[in-house]
Amino acid sequence: MSGHTAAACDDAIFSRCLLALYILSPVTVFLLRFLSAPYGKLSRPGWGPAMPAPTAWCLMESPTLWLPPLVSPLPLLLASAAASPLAALAPALFALHYLQRTFLHPLRLLQLRRAPAPFPFFVAACGFGFNILNAYVQARSWSLHSAAQPAPASPFALARCLVGVALFAWGMRVNIAADKHLLRLKEAGGGYRIPRGGWFDAVTCPNYFGEIVEWLGYCLVAWSPAAWGFFLYTCANLVPRARDHRHWYLNKFGAEYPAKRKAVIPYIY
Repeated sequence: MSGHTAAACDDAIFSRCLLALYILSPVTVFLLRFLSAPYGKLSRPGWGPAMPAPTAWCLMESPTLWLPPLVSPLPLLLASAAASPLAALAPALFALHYLQRTFLHPLRLLQLRRAPAPFPFFVAACGFGFNILNAYVQARSWSLHSAAQPAPASPFALARCLVGVALFAWGMRVNIAADKHLLRLKEAGGGYRIPRGGWFDAVTCPNYFGEIVEWLGYCLVAWSPAAWGFFLYTCANLVPRARDHRHWYLNKFGAEYPAKRKAVIPYIY
């Protein structure tokens, strides 16, 4: 196969995968109107074999760390970063988030005295498949857009990257802090309790709210159709799950749970 033919084939694969990423969002919203993924506090029987939650998180998030270097080799990214330093920001933010999700979050779960609910193999396999798709699309997009980055960067590019990094950092802080608070609360109470304080007074799932803000910041930095496709999917997945979490709390705690507390977007939803 000639170099030109191989490049055309690679472009066709990327275009189809990018389209699949966008199609997944409305499909996910539709499916999550009728069911919720059975892990965490929404765990329930009937979903087949399961594995320990820390193992599941580590395995299903791992493609985000080992696949991008295969799609966009490090020397190529370093060369692009040398020509335009902003080109390195999107891969760095992506890797930072998934280092936390793949290794640090499972380690926190392992430290719990009471093991979290098992994670169905089927759900982990779906997560693994999505991360294969998304890691490929994001990494291929970094290569394409780094080549198109002007040097020096425009004032607009500098401004959106500055705002994007600030949003990403703030969202990641909210996400991690909320996850830690939930784990501490469950550990102290021997089970689920109503979380209070901080962003928990505004929304049921500040961990999801923080992650949505993270990927919005990533979008401003990457400024690509691939990044926006990932952001849309994040919203399509996490907003319905936050709605289901709110319903779970209301069903479990009744009038004790603050009814005015929104699901995931403060004061809105």
